[in-house]
Formats: sequence, C-alpha cells, structure tokens
Amino acid sequence: MYIPKHFNLESRESQLKFIRQNSFGDIVTCFNNQLEINHAPFLVDDSDNFLLCHLAKMNNHWKFIEKVDDLKVLFKGPDCYISPSWSSNPNTVPTWNYVSIQVSGTATIIDDEQLIELLENLSQQHEAQFERPWTIAKMEPRKFTAMRKAIVGLKISIDSIEAKVKLSQNKTSEELNELTEGLSKMNDENSQKILTLMQKASDLQR
Repeated sequence: MYIPKHFNLESRESQLKFIRQNSFGDIVTCFNNQLEINHAPFLVDDSDNFLLCHLAKMNNHWKFIEKVDDLKVLFKGPDCYISPSWSSNPNTVPTWNYVSIQVSGTATIIDDEQLIELLENLSQQHEAQFERPWTIAKMEPRKFTAMRKAIVGLKISIDSIEAKVKLSQNKTSEELNELTEGLSKMNDENSQKILTLMQKASDLQR
C-alpha cells in the first residue's frame, strides 16, 4: 500500500486498536494467479499476534487458503470528502480523508475446540452492548452442532501491518482549522467520525 510519511500510522498499539474497532474485514488471497476475496468479522487474539475468523464451509476459499501465494486482510475505517471550498488556500484541491489497514500473514485451519472458543468470544464481544446479550448456551445443542459443522475457523498470523491514516496531516495549522470547521457543518456520520479523528490525529501515534 502506498503510504506517504505524513499518513503512516506506526504505533502497533494504535493499529490493533483500530482493527478491534473496525473488525469486519476483507480476506484477499492470490493462488495460482487467481485472486479470491471474501468478507468476515475478525477477532484479534489475546497475544495480539493472530486474527481469528470463520467462513462458511460451502465457501471454497478455505480449501486452499493454507497454501496461497499471498494473503492480506483489509480493514477500512471511516472516509469522507474534503472540499477545497473550506480552505483559504486558492491552490487547495478536492481530496478524500480515510483510514485503511492491511495485515499480511498466513492462515491455518483451527480445530473444533478452538472454533467453539472463537464463536463464544465473537458473540460475547458484539453482544456486550445489549441489555440481554445472546449466548450460544441459549441454542439447542443439536442445532448448534449442526451450524458449527457448516463453518470453518481460521487463524491468520499478523506478520506485518501497514496502516494509512489520511487526515490532512500535511496541511498547515490554519488550513487544518478551516477544514475541521467545514467538516463540523456536515451531517453525515462518516464526516463526523473523520472530524473526530482529525482533532485527535496527534494522539494516534502514541
């Protein structure tokens, strides 16, 4: 991924925090000169060294994922348009601010015990926001077994992370203030998320 130095997020702690907050990713592999792309919710394991996910067994991707030539997992954060009309600099042009992370690694298929643990942890993470969280224990054991056998769990090593955080860090303080003022008048969710990140950009590298 092309990353100018202004936009390079090098803090591993911040990289992993971003992945945990934007955990629905794209698995991209190259095998025998063919690209394959699929999508899944991910967990970062407790060691911070692996990504965990599952695919439908009917999805043939898992059958060759352990022997692919290259594997990346892409995580995308908020993005929004940045208008030059917000800047007093006459040479400012339209652009886009966004956050994107690419993880490179290799995949292995996990066993049934590890898959159950993954499903439990994944549901706990996302159900925690609800007053009455759903748990696997609420399912009939027979039904859970049948559904579990219809999926395959994957463990992907985090060999390297590339993180691009494009938040107008290459602008002057005056221009940055003008851009954030312009964004503050936008009503869409992505613009507001980018605004918040721009206001905290200096904290991301910590």
